[in-house]
Amino acid sequence: MRSINRILTAPFTNFFIRSGLHPNYITLLGGAAGILAFFSFSAGTKAGFVAGAVLFEVFYILDNCDGEVARARGLSSKLGSWMDTIVDCCIHTFSFVGIGLGVARMTQNPIMLFLGIAAGIGTFLSTFVVMLQKAMNYGLAIHGMPKAPEGAEKKVAAIDRLVDTVSLGDFSLIVLLLAVLNKMEFLLWMGAIGANIFCVILLVINFKYLTGRQ
Repeated sequence: MRSINRILTAPFTNFFIRSGLHPNYITLLGGAAGILAFFSFSAGTKAGFVAGAVLFEVFYILDNCDGEVARARGLSSKLGSWMDTIVDCCIHTFSFVGIGLGVARMTQNPIMLFLGIAAGIGTFLSTFVVMLQKAMNYGLAIHGMPKAPEGAEKKVAAIDRLVDTVSLGDFSLIVLLLAVLNKMEFLLWMGAIGANIFCVILLVINFKYLTGRQ
């Protein structure tokens, strides 16, 4: 099942293919949009949250574009793959922290900042599992079901399917909706709990591969 963001990305991918822009620069443009999103989120106003969510959506679209353009033009590389993963990690992590800072300023409740930091930590650790997959030359470059190393049997369990579903790339649209509804504190609770649970699930799924016990 294709995510909504994948559908929205298509015309932008076609534009970048025609433009001749190298996919690594698209990755950096996405990172720049993500950095601006962090500052918008941290302002602590509804307008800042909405602007940040729009910039976060731009980051998501560009994050899809870089890989699609690289594959279409035969420019896929290890450098580009690692750059994409690292930028993803940084933007998702700091976006939660920025949202936490912004909600704390708006509500005068410091707990919101701690929730943002907790969500950022869970997001960072989840992405770190993906980095381990890449370093050990197996799995996908996104959160989701790992591919078994060569010679190992891969059984798709219900938990694998759950993670694959949760990992669909429409999180930015949830952020945008909650920003418009001015319910960003709900996002922080969801992120602080969900991101860390998701990290544990990824570790359970990947444990035998990461430890070489396939």
